[in-house]
Amino acid sequence: MKTIYRKLLFLLLLLPFCAIAQNKVQGTVLDNTSGLPIPGVNVKIEGSTTGTSTDFDGKFQLASVKPTDMLSISYMGYRSKTVPVGSQSSITIKLEEDSNQLKEVVVQVGYGSVKKKDATGAVSKVSADKLMQGALIDPIQGLQGKAAGVNITKQGGDPNQGFNVKIRGAAGFAAGGNPLYVVDGIRGVDPNTVAPEDIVSYDILKDAASTAIYGADGANGVVFITTKKGKEGKTSIEFNSYLAIDNVAHKLDLLSAQSYRDYTTAHGISTTDLGGNTDWQDEILQTGITKNYNFAISGGTDNHTYRASVSNTGFEGVIKNSAKDRTTAKINVSQKGFNDKLTVDMGVSFTLEKNNYVNYGSDGKDQVLFQAYQRRPTDPVYNANGSLLEVGGVNSYYNPLHSLNNIQNDRDAKFINSNLGFDLEIIKGLNARVGLSYIREDWEKTYFEPSYTYDFGGVPTQIYAGYGNREYNNKEQSMVESTLTYKKTFSDVHNVTLLGGYSYRNTGYDGFKAQGNNPISNILGSDNLLNFENLQLGDNTSFKSSRKDIGYFARAMYDYDSKYYVAGIIRYDGSSVFGDNNQWGAFPSVQVAWNIAKEGFIADNVSAINTLKLRGSWGVSGNSNIPVDAKDLKVSPVATVDASGNPITNFKYVNNGNPNLQWDENTEVNVGLDFGLFDDRISGSVEYYKKTVDNMLIANTNVPIETNFSNTTFINGGKMENKGIEATLNAKVINGNDFTWSTTLVYTQNKQNVLALGNDQYNYSYLDVNYITGPGLIGVSTQRMQAGYELGTFYGYEYAGFSSGKWLIKDNNGQTKYLSDATTDDKKVIGHALPDFEMGWSNYFKYKNWDMSMSFRAVVGNDIYNGTNQVFGNPLQIGTRNVNHDALILNDAGVTEAPSQSLSYFIEDGSFIKLDNINIGYNFPSPIFLKNVSKIRLYTSVNNIFTLTNYGGIDPEVNFSGGKDNKEIYFGTDQFNIYPKTRTFTVGLNVIF
Repeated sequence: MKTIYRKLLFLLLLLPFCAIAQNKVQGTVLDNTSGLPIPGVNVKIEGSTTGTSTDFDGKFQLASVKPTDMLSISYMGYRSKTVPVGSQSSITIKLEEDSNQLKEVVVQVGYGSVKKKDATGAVSKVSADKLMQGALIDPIQGLQGKAAGVNITKQGGDPNQGFNVKIRGAAGFAAGGNPLYVVDGIRGVDPNTVAPEDIVSYDILKDAASTAIYGADGANGVVFITTKKGKEGKTSIEFNSYLAIDNVAHKLDLLSAQSYRDYTTAHGISTTDLGGNTDWQDEILQTGITKNYNFAISGGTDNHTYRASVSNTGFEGVIKNSAKDRTTAKINVSQKGFNDKLTVDMGVSFTLEKNNYVNYGSDGKDQVLFQAYQRRPTDPVYNANGSLLEVGGVNSYYNPLHSLNNIQNDRDAKFINSNLGFDLEIIKGLNARVGLSYIREDWEKTYFEPSYTYDFGGVPTQIYAGYGNREYNNKEQSMVESTLTYKKTFSDVHNVTLLGGYSYRNTGYDGFKAQGNNPISNILGSDNLLNFENLQLGDNTSFKSSRKDIGYFARAMYDYDSKYYVAGIIRYDGSSVFGDNNQWGAFPSVQVAWNIAKEGFIADNVSAINTLKLRGSWGVSGNSNIPVDAKDLKVSPVATVDASGNPITNFKYVNNGNPNLQWDENTEVNVGLDFGLFDDRISGSVEYYKKTVDNMLIANTNVPIETNFSNTTFINGGKMENKGIEATLNAKVINGNDFTWSTTLVYTQNKQNVLALGNDQYNYSYLDVNYITGPGLIGVSTQRMQAGYELGTFYGYEYAGFSSGKWLIKDNNGQTKYLSDATTDDKKVIGHALPDFEMGWSNYFKYKNWDMSMSFRAVVGNDIYNGTNQVFGNPLQIGTRNVNHDALILNDAGVTEAPSQSLSYFIEDGSFIKLDNINIGYNFPSPIFLKNVSKIRLYTSVNNIFTLTNYGGIDPEVNFSGGKDNKEIYFGTDQFNIYPKTRTFTVGLNVIF
């Protein structure tokens, strides 16, 4: 005991000396107006690397502080402050908002950034705190409904399918229509390889004058994704996790077993009733579960910062055996040197993804949804011996559980994104940058369909002969880009920024596929293709190709006292995918703006207006997203037989060469007005644009074979016009001490018209597109693409009732006739898939430690062709297959004819209002026993809460903006092959140390 007392006495005597040598200072940082604590404030001892940041309660603590030290306090949106320590051990610091700094929002514009107030193009910015919250299938989902002119849709809830993004509508025909994604300066990154928790903001370039800086890549808009970087100060550790449960929002409304029995019995309809009571949708569906874990560590000094993160998300789909598991690891490092003249930044990310697919995209025997929907509810699932029950006598009628449980359809994918950048300040205002990047995407796919024989009444019948394949694909992109930037202000009012640059990109593709039929063993599957007895010539294929793209670009920006602006861009691109006569293209743009609010007649007389900027732009961008060999005479080996029936390899012409193939051109005029009232308490913008796509890239499949090697030639032909209005309104409705409410409303109106098809050499009168399939439907198109028509025009027969059990239609002369007697000349415009307008409404609330957000979305005025109803509303299928209630109505009306053509009867109003997301969170005050914890937030969210619509199908969100099957002209049709939409409930935790 004496020894213990001696040690305690020694410590007590030592304390005063410790206090002299090492003074601890603690404090709280508050908002000067509201008195609320400010988390995340940087607190640093001037002239040293010692620093920290405030926790959620605005508190901080620093050791080794001398009385002579000065504390530097800084935080975005507030005026920085310097506080002497003196003899204080506890300090309360109040920061004042810096209204000028709050306006200094920075947006990416390509190879640089500008302050939002100085932007001259149509640019939208959405920060991470404004994105949709909760369980997200991919990062783009968070942007849905948040930016005017940016349409983000997804058919169904398949975890293995991403979202389709269109900026100001489709911008082409054969060329791809997705925007260019630039992640931390790397062009061409798959956004699915970015963890949502790592994202800081999205910046979106929408007009051609802005996207022209990327030339051929900018035709469909540009989306910048900025991820989190390390910050100067103490090491910060962040942990995020959530658990989400998915339920099917709506099932297809089909007959139950009892309803089926009652109706067929009452109407004397012959059917096979095996005594079952089966809901086949329940047999293939389940409750989906998503688990997410994200861990990040960051920190740095005044010349070195770092951030590393790892994220894993496991998705179980609501169709059994559909799943995805994705792991992403990312690191960003930045180092300064040579007296801060040189900055080196590096980033690397790795993504591993495993996909388990189920087949549901068509109406074949292995298609899970179609087989489940059509199967009679009176069929049991199993035989008495526990085997799956099959029923003969009906074409393409199979138990969906065989496909669901026995077919292997897996993919393993690996992604690498890396970049290395060197930024050197040569002299003040003159910076040189060299950026290197490398992207690699590899995926391997395994498919196996086991052989399957069923005994129908003692007669063994082979349902599946068995099939398998292995497939591998690789894409590599190497890029080097260099820029020289000069910034200078003359006489305090003349601001000039000049940029010149060079870009070189090499992209390679290669892969192979091997397949076989009739497996010897179902156990071996496709692991060894020698397992298949039937391996034919042509079952093994491979490919290898590459493309090179070079660009020279320059940009000049000038403004006079932030009042008058003018900017110009020129990009000169060359690409190997185009013909020898047209490999180079020039893409210019001009932008002007006038900040009217800085004029004396506004600034001196209307205090309510703090921003009023009128903008105008004209620009040209291009599109080169076509097959690398589109310009060439392409020859491909093909398996065939000789005159004696022996297998041989021959060659066929795939497409003709076209040395004149060139860029399509996207020319756009944009006029915009930015406004801010009452110190930006109310702010927003209004845009009008008119975009013309000329020389559209088209794969013409109607080339005369008599004078060509093939019937397909890639050509420049056709013209399309997009025009519309966009509006954004932001308001800080309530800005009190304890309660705040801010809201954002976005409005989009876009119309697309086809002006011409083909060219002088190859002309199209029209193109029939968007075909539907199903029992009794063979080659039925629902839309027509024709000069003078709106894109997405439904084209078919106008329904006029029934007579003698047959469908009646009204021809173009107003005469009524039987559908069976109609000709194609009787078809007419029966609807439009494009909506009149779209809206998004987001609200953000804070009350003390509580926060809440909710997002609505509306689409108004679009038509949907309900192909699902056409298939399952066919009265002739009653007794043979399951049907919906519309089939009973038609049968009661005496209809005895199948609806085998495109009919206005199946056109429905697709307008809807949807509450996409509600998120509620609570930020816990830091407990005394967890002093190192700066933030603890617990939240819950619900996605896809409700939909208000008159549409009779499962869900009205059936891709109303283009992009189905990678065809920009296919949209607006609801067929039975859509993965069920889900409603998601999420509980999550966010902790920062």
